Amino acid sequence: MCTVIVGFDPEKSTPVVIAALRDEMLDRAWRPPAAHWPDHPGLVGGRDEREGGTWLAAGTGADPADGPRVAALLNGIPPGAASPTDTVVPPDLRLSRGRLPLLAAESGKLDLPPEDLRRYEPFHLLLADAGRAVLYSWDGRQAVEQRLPVGVTVLVNTGCDSAEPRARRHAPVFAESRPDPEADRLRAADRVADVWGAWPDLLDAAARGGARTGGYGAGADAPSSLVARSEFGDGRVWATSSIALVACTADTLRYAFTAEPGTPGGWYFVR
Repeated sequence: MCTVIVGFDPEKSTPVVIAALRDEMLDRAWRPPAAHWPDHPGLVGGRDEREGGTWLAAGTGADPADGPRVAALLNGIPPGAASPTDTVVPPDLRLSRGRLPLLAAESGKLDLPPEDLRRYEPFHLLLADAGRAVLYSWDGRQAVEQRLPVGVTVLVNTGCDSAEPRARRHAPVFAESRPDPEADRLRAADRVADVWGAWPDLLDAAARGGARTGGYGAGADAPSSLVARSEFGDGRVWATSSIALVACTADTLRYAFTAEPGTPGGWYFVR
């Protein structure tokens, strides 16, 4: 995941609304969101076929009475590194970061001992439910836990970074249109727009515009774009491959998904 837009306000009818854009190599195999993990029966998410984990897990954890929650992963950037692809952990020691959303959504926390934490490449992990939104960050040296403020926050590979171009451009737009469906409407909705309002249209419009290239490939770079596309030659492309929408109250979770960013008809409900 490379961009997560979080609307959090415990006083609203729907305290948590999230839009999460996944940027990945397009030839990396994955499966659409479902209950892929028998050892986490209350959770759904897209499954990375190479490592078996996920970039976003949503649902109920070990004690369903705790209510639903969502955990979303962003790759971090090591100190002094040029990009999130730089590594700091030897391959024979490295654990997949795709395990982290499942662990956090299952337990309601991320509490790894130092010897385990050091086996992960840098990351930012959002964990949110009706009462809180927490960002766990690890840069390979230091772990930080940060409560997100009430309002709309745009998370990127540098974490909660309001100066980053995507955050500067999109936080006000998504805050102005932040959806807040009443409980009955949230549970009964059969159209994505009935839950997330203008957000799906904003995301589709972004996908039809310019893209972040990171300086790779042809075309002008659009550093404030929510979507990415970089071509590395030999048919290898890194791009925004899917978008997830999540809405969460103390007892209800709705989850929508598209693997066709920019196509309004591509959205469907997972839950």
